[in-house]
Amino acid sequence: MQAVHGMTETSEAAYKDEKNRAFFDDWATKYDHFRISRWFQHTQRTSIEQFNIGPESKALDVGCGTGFSVLYMADALGIAKACGIDISPVMVEKAREKIPVQLAERIEFREASSDNIPYPDGFFDHVLCTNSFHHYPDPVAALTEMRRVLRPGGELVIFENAPDLSLYTWAWDRYLRLREKGHVRYYPSRELGEIIRRGGFEQPELRLLKNEFLKEGKLFASIQIWYARAPGPNGQAKDHSTNNQGLQAQ
Repeated sequence: MQAVHGMTETSEAAYKDEKNRAFFDDWATKYDHFRISRWFQHTQRTSIEQFNIGPESKALDVGCGTGFSVLYMADALGIAKACGIDISPVMVEKAREKIPVQLAERIEFREASSDNIPYPDGFFDHVLCTNSFHHYPDPVAALTEMRRVLRPGGELVIFENAPDLSLYTWAWDRYLRLREKGHVRYYPSRELGEIIRRGGFEQPELRLLKNEFLKEGKLFASIQIWYARAPGPNGQAKDHSTNNQGLQAQ
């Protein structure tokens, strides 16, 4: 096992997880009242639009926070089962408090890390991950778990910041690496696509890569959305490419 700054890779990952847990436990009580929450909800709705969702769908949000996307998929989209996991027990508690009585059988929140998802193989049709991938100390392990809980051909959507689109986002990433203990890094779009492949997904599609201005309370953001499918029954993912690999900032 390789040492990282005096720690093994395993202990470094555990350290990052603990810092993430403490950070989001503290944030959970204020999370829904920040202006940035409007932005998070906007990015979640935009990401969910990438799925081919039906009434029998089962979906998981990895890094669900206080549960907006899970509630949205169960209520507004009427899917059969919507689940969320988050490393912060306080976030999970806040999310559970929001579950309406009429949706209680279709919504579930659990405390869990991205690389240890507490669901059986092939349980979900869709896995969502928005604004949290940059916190994961072992992104390939997280993606491997996401692939494991997806049925063959199931859909993955990841929304993240794109430091290759603007100097501002690149600099903000460097700042967070120094100031926010649980932040790992933002990934340039090409690198994130390669990491998704390494996690066992084939032919990931870059659905969106652009700079946005004055959207839902956020002045500026450099964003990327990736779409991929888990390998099918024969071990191969279907080719749903829309030739978006060459997308440029808009």
